[in-house]
Amino acid sequence: MNGSRWEAVVVLLMMVVALVSGSLLSQDEPALSGDWSLSVTINPSTVLGFDASTSLNLTYSIGGWDLSSSSSIGKTGWTKQSFKAGGPLGEITLSSSLDLKTEGSFGSWKNSISWGFGDMSFSGSFDVTSNYVAFSLSTDADMDSLSLGFDVELRSQGGCGLLFNGFDLSFDFPFCCAEVSGSLSVDCDGFDELEFSVSDIAIPNLVWMTVDADLAFEMDEKELDLSPSFDFGTFGCIDLYVAAQTPSILQISSFEVYGIGMQCEIEEWTFEALSYIDGTHKLNGEYWEMYALSFDNDADCCGLTSAEVKVYFLAGGLQLFDVALFEGAFDLALSDHLTFDIGMTFDIEGGAFDELTLGFVVSW
Repeated sequence: MNGSRWEAVVVLLMMVVALVSGSLLSQDEPALSGDWSLSVTINPSTVLGFDASTSLNLTYSIGGWDLSSSSSIGKTGWTKQSFKAGGPLGEITLSSSLDLKTEGSFGSWKNSISWGFGDMSFSGSFDVTSNYVAFSLSTDADMDSLSLGFDVELRSQGGCGLLFNGFDLSFDFPFCCAEVSGSLSVDCDGFDELEFSVSDIAIPNLVWMTVDADLAFEMDEKELDLSPSFDFGTFGCIDLYVAAQTPSILQISSFEVYGIGMQCEIEEWTFEALSYIDGTHKLNGEYWEMYALSFDNDADCCGLTSAEVKVYFLAGGLQLFDVALFEGAFDLALSDHLTFDIGMTFDIEGGAFDELTLGFVVSW
């Protein structure tokens, strides 16, 4: 980043500090909150056999503003550092974030401002990275049945002439019996695309079927895309996953049930099952079936606050009942401010222990 860019960053930062200082000094009840976490993962398949990481998050609240810092350290050293600030200045809302890369090198500085009154809202952003500077403005307005949105962006790199990088105009309006959404896009070369969209078009006598329509105009072509959606409802706690075969844009040749799901809740416990029966869809890219049992306790203290176990099945697996993978995660609160967590993964198909994670979180 050259010197002039850094000077601009410093000047803008000083302006923000000057504007919000009065609001910060007027607050007589500041509050400090945060959390510190430590996690150790044992993985026999890696060279060293383990990995460790720790993070510290701090937030100082004053005058309606939140000033926060987030630091992360891994096995190789400092991995992430970020600073954020955000809050109101009268009717205006400001936010700013600074991200530093590994070893403290500059990552990005992103700022935003928003202001709304009546049926209109304005927002802007100013971003500085190691590669470019970008500035954008947006506005939205609701006028009776018409909604309009306008976005324009300027960039120091990748733009075209006077830093212009293009703009988008979006609009929503009623037309006959439909609500139409549209957008106009202009890039460096001029007109890019004009698109109109209508969602959830009802089909007479087919209450379980709707159609989404997208009509797009480009310089040298027009394209109409019709996307049918199906909702067969639920059979108690059972969901059916259905796909339609569409040889052409207005033709449906057949339906296929490719999956069956089930979910039910018993007090604080939830049971979930999902089976893909078509041989194509997969869970985690490999497994055709999964059973899960989870527990969630909203109480802050104490004891087991959450738990989840999952069992995956592999088609034609080598183990009993085709059981292939086990995953488990548990959170145990010892007090209002201290929580221990444990996670584990067992590759049952391969007969190997994959991973064990131990950690804790201290919050205040």
